[in-house]
Amino acid sequence: MIRKKRWRLSSGDTEQENILIRELGVNPIVAKLMVNRHIDVNEGRRFLTGNLSDLLDPFTLKDMDIAVSLIQKTLEENKPIVIYGDYDVDGITATSLLYRFFQRLHANVSYYIPERQSEGYGLNLEALEHLVEQGTALVITVDCGISSYDIVEAVRDRLDIIITDHHTAPDRIPRAKAVINHKQKDCPYTDKNLSGVGVAFKLCQALWLTKYGEWYLDDLDIVALGTVADVVPLVGENRVIVKAGLEKMNEHPNLGIHKLIDVSGLHEKNITSGHIGFTLAPRLNAAGRVTHATRAVELLVTDDSDVAEAIAEELNETNRERQELERNIYEQARIDVLNQGHEADYVTVVAGEEWHPGVIGIVASRLVEEFYKPTLVISFHDGIGKGSCRSIDGFNIYDALKSCEDILIQFGGHAAAAGFSIDMNRIDELRSRLTEYCKRTIDDDEYVPVISIDAELPVDDIDVDIIDSISALEPYGMANSTPVFAVMEAVVQDIMLMGQLKTHCKVILETSRGTLDAIAWNRPELFKLIFVGTKVKVAFSLQKNEWQGTVSPQLMIQDIEPITEEPISLTAEGLRQMYVIVKHSMRGNSQSVYHVEQAILRRKPAEQNNRSALASLDVFKELGIVKEYTSDDGQLMLRWNTVEGKLDLVTSVTFLTYSR
Repeated sequence: MIRKKRWRLSSGDTEQENILIRELGVNPIVAKLMVNRHIDVNEGRRFLTGNLSDLLDPFTLKDMDIAVSLIQKTLEENKPIVIYGDYDVDGITATSLLYRFFQRLHANVSYYIPERQSEGYGLNLEALEHLVEQGTALVITVDCGISSYDIVEAVRDRLDIIITDHHTAPDRIPRAKAVINHKQKDCPYTDKNLSGVGVAFKLCQALWLTKYGEWYLDDLDIVALGTVADVVPLVGENRVIVKAGLEKMNEHPNLGIHKLIDVSGLHEKNITSGHIGFTLAPRLNAAGRVTHATRAVELLVTDDSDVAEAIAEELNETNRERQELERNIYEQARIDVLNQGHEADYVTVVAGEEWHPGVIGIVASRLVEEFYKPTLVISFHDGIGKGSCRSIDGFNIYDALKSCEDILIQFGGHAAAAGFSIDMNRIDELRSRLTEYCKRTIDDDEYVPVISIDAELPVDDIDVDIIDSISALEPYGMANSTPVFAVMEAVVQDIMLMGQLKTHCKVILETSRGTLDAIAWNRPELFKLIFVGTKVKVAFSLQKNEWQGTVSPQLMIQDIEPITEEPISLTAEGLRQMYVIVKHSMRGNSQSVYHVEQAILRRKPAEQNNRSALASLDVFKELGIVKEYTSDDGQLMLRWNTVEGKLDLVTSVTFLTYSR
């Protein structure tokens, strides 16, 4: 599907940019990027030069002194401590961090992570009762607990609990022994962006400072992993932690992380926040989605190389299983959306029996990417549907669910993502009501995705030096997104599809100094829109490409459009000419779609443009002359069919649309 996008070019602020250039000595393009991220001179100094000495005093967190005293007492008495975590990467890393830390202190420590499907998120009373029965003296929560007032109340006279969390604090705070959460209204801690593992790290710092009089700086690679994975703003303290954690990850990583890097095929790469977000974190997350998150904790806490390697391989395989589950559900959901026709014009609502609830959120995100509608994916079992929602820019999916709360069993979440449960017999009613809600609240242009562009770059100005200059802003993440630039006019020298299945597109652009490679992942349709000699505009991020000792800039395409689009025009005579070309290219048998399309572009008649020539293939599919199918290895193929009798072009929708 070729989807148009809205380009939103930042206006910048020349005066502020000049101040940054003068005061900080930064490159003009870096100054522009900093202004776009609302970074002034004072913050800019910390942003560019901040280090571990700039970390904040952990004792400015509310209740930290109480927590440290209680933990010290429990350690002195050698009483059992349990770290109670969560099954996402933030919870996994926070659990691993505290477990490793308390092992260093020779504590009587263990950990507990609830099972995603049967127990759900956060504290549950049954698990706490079990811990009481086992004689646990102290439970320290990580990445959860701030909303568990009633559960804490039920056991507080039998079990000491310290809550460490980073989620929004409700009005009624649990009456635990200590509650460490920077988002409490009366907490003076100035940085409000820490992740769950970040808060756990501050607890480690406070205990180490009390015991040894110095900062605790071990396991920063684990802290960085969880911080990036939880998509918290990578500014302030988070930026310092992630920057230092990435350095450790690249030099002397935790054994489990090292093995995970190996099985992920990243062992020769310089690990970045992008590698964490898109490669490492999904493998840890897969454990919590498909099997059990304790395996991911075991990976991060083991000191046995063989054990670490075995678990890393297992998680890699679990991730493949997760991807396969996701692929299968996505294909079913996608077909459902297409079959709904105009019912899916305003909102995407799809449901399937026994769809794995651990992956439906990912499927919802993929459907948003393709169709760009507020999306609800529902898995139903025994008549009850559990749904996961993802939204589009500017639309509050939580408010949309609230407008339908009378037909929902329960719901929760925030503007961008939410979850709910519903009687499966009311799913059609939910779709209908959300459709009406979207009609009232979403303008037509909001259904067009936006690309935010930091700055325009002439194609001739792009070089390795620019990439080196902007690298000062790394690591990238939320609130400091990867810079996106735009070339407003360039000429295509060549275009080709890449990969075994020809699903990726490589565009080579002309410059005054030679050429620039531009890569578009999962955009094979560009081959039918952009051709040699086409003038295009490109939105892209930048990275280095190293090949045979040569380093060159490479554009990672976010969007690409022809400045002038070729019109499609079909005639009966033109189709007869193309019939001969297609038949010859297929030699009466099967060929890959890419092979046939290349033959069409090479041999088309001079009077036909590229798009018209390629459109003839759609006509032949509709007439039954060729049949499209997928080979066993996943490649898109065409099979030649011999059609008896006279063919009638008026049965082709494509011909009727573009004939002249």
